[in-house]
Amino acid sequence: MKRLSIAFCMAVAVLLALALASGSPAVVRAQDADLCSGLPESKLEKGGRASVVSATYPDLPGLFLKPEPSRQGPVLRYLPLGTVVTLEDGPQCSAEGERWWQVAVGELKGWVTETSGQTYLLEPFEGEPPTPLPSTTLPLLYCIRPELGAPAPTPTPDPAGAPVVRAVFGSPDGALQYSDNGGTPRVVAQFDPPLLSVDLSPDGTAALATSYNGVYWVDLLLSQVVLLADSTTFGLSEGAWPTRALWLPGGKAASVEIVDSRNNTYNFPVWMLPVGGIGEPFRVDIGNVPQNAVRRNPQRDTAIMISANEIIRYPANIADEPPALLEYVPRFDEGDARDLLTPAVSWAQDGQGFYTYIPVSESAPPEDRVGGHVWYVPLEGDIEDRGELANVTGPDYVIPSPDGRKTLVGSGSSWRIQDPETGEPLLILPPVQFLFDWTPDSRGVVYTTTEGRIGYLGIDGRTTSPFVPAAADNLFSINWLADGTTLYVARGADQQFSFSIQRPGEASIFIGLVNTIYAYDTLVFPTAPGLATPPQACE
Repeated sequence: MKRLSIAFCMAVAVLLALALASGSPAVVRAQDADLCSGLPESKLEKGGRASVVSATYPDLPGLFLKPEPSRQGPVLRYLPLGTVVTLEDGPQCSAEGERWWQVAVGELKGWVTETSGQTYLLEPFEGEPPTPLPSTTLPLLYCIRPELGAPAPTPTPDPAGAPVVRAVFGSPDGALQYSDNGGTPRVVAQFDPPLLSVDLSPDGTAALATSYNGVYWVDLLLSQVVLLADSTTFGLSEGAWPTRALWLPGGKAASVEIVDSRNNTYNFPVWMLPVGGIGEPFRVDIGNVPQNAVRRNPQRDTAIMISANEIIRYPANIADEPPALLEYVPRFDEGDARDLLTPAVSWAQDGQGFYTYIPVSESAPPEDRVGGHVWYVPLEGDIEDRGELANVTGPDYVIPSPDGRKTLVGSGSSWRIQDPETGEPLLILPPVQFLFDWTPDSRGVVYTTTEGRIGYLGIDGRTTSPFVPAAADNLFSINWLADGTTLYVARGADQQFSFSIQRPGEASIFIGLVNTIYAYDTLVFPTAPGLATPPQACE
C-alpha cells in the first residue's frame, strides 16, 4: 500500500509538471491566485459583459486596454466611461497583483484590469450595449504603401478670384468639424476622448487629428477616418501619449509630439510619421527638446526643430542628418523638459529665415560669441550676427520682432520694447497677465492685462491693430496666417475655449468651441478643396 501511494504521488507530480509546461489555465490560475489576494471580490464572469465605470488613473481619460495582461508595455486604447466590453477570458492574476480580463470591443481585443486598488473599474452590464465609436475600435494601419496612381486633387484657382477659408476644429464633445468661409460647421467624425490637436493638410482635403488613442487621418468631405499611429507605434508605456501632430511641408509626412510624464518628469520626444509611403516612423533624436519644438514658417513650406542646444531643419527622412542652422550652449539642459529655456523664433514675413536671441549660459566658455546676441538665421546662406544685446538681465527673456529692428524684453508681468542696438527702452508695457507675441507687421505686441482684457501696444504708441481683435477678453492663443488672417482662442465665463477667425479688413467670426488651444487650424485656398487620397495599407 505504501508503494502504491508513492507511485500515485509520483504520477500526480508528473501530471502537474506536464500541466505547468503546457500552460494549463486551471493550474496556472490556481497557482497565481495568491497574486490577487487583497483585491476586492470579482463581480465578473467569463462570457458576460461589463461596463467601464472608472478610469485607470483619475487624470487620464479612460480604462487602459493593453495588448498583454501587464502594466508593462503600451496602452492599446483608452476606453471611455460607459464603454461595454465582452469578457472573453480570465480572470488572470499578474505579478503586479492585479486581476486581468481579456475583452473585446467590436473587433478590438485586449486586456483590462477589473479594479485599481480597491476601486472597481468594471461593473457587470445587462441589456443592449451601446455601439462603440469607430475611432475607438479602428484597427491600426500598420504599414503604409507608396502612393500609386494620380496625386491627390489640389485646389484650382477660382476665375472670380474668391478664396476659401477652411477651418477645422475638435470640440469638447469629441466632434471633429470643419467650416468654409465662416459658415455652419459640419461634423466629420466623433472621438472619445476628445481631440488634443487638429492640423489641416496643405491641400485642405484632410486633417490630422490627435487624441490619447493615437493620430488619425480624416478625409473632410467623405468623413473617412484612418488610424495612422497609436501608442504601440511609438512603443509608449503608461504615462506617455501622442499630444500633437503637424503636417510637414509637402503633405507626405507628419511630425508627432509625445508627452512622456513617467517618474513625474516630463519629456517631449518627437517622431516623424509617414503618411504617403515614405518609410517607417522614426524618432527625431537631437537631444532634449522643449514642448512645441517643431515650428513652421508662415508659408508652411519649411519646418525647423528646436532643441536645448541647436536649431535644425526638420529631417526629410531617417537617413537625413541636416546640419545645425544655429548651435549654442544651453542655459538649462537637464531634468524636466518643461524647464528648458529655449530661444524665441520670430519668422521674417517672407518665411525665408527667422530672428532669434540666444540666452547667455553660465556653462558657456569665455570665448562664446553666440550667447547674448541677436541672430538672423536664413534658411539658405550664412547666419547674420545682429550684435550683442545690452540692458538684458539674467531672468529676462528676449523676443526679436519679425523684421529684427526691435526687441521685446522682460519676464513675468514686466515687459518692455527696446532698441536692439542701444538697449534703450522705447515703451513699457502695462502689467501683463499673458504675453503673446509681436504682430506680423512688427509694429506692436499682443498681451492680456492683469484683468484678462486683450491689449496691444504699438511702437508708435497706438493701442489698436488690424491684427488684433478688439473683443477677445481672456485670450488664450493667437496666431496669424501668411495672408494676415488672425486665428485666436478665448476662454469664456463657462471656462470653455471659443475659436474665432478675423480676415484682414473684416469682422471677427466665431467658428466654434474647441477642446484645447491646439485643437484647431485654418488655411486659405484659391477655391474649395476637393477629395483626398487616403493612405493605403501595404499589400
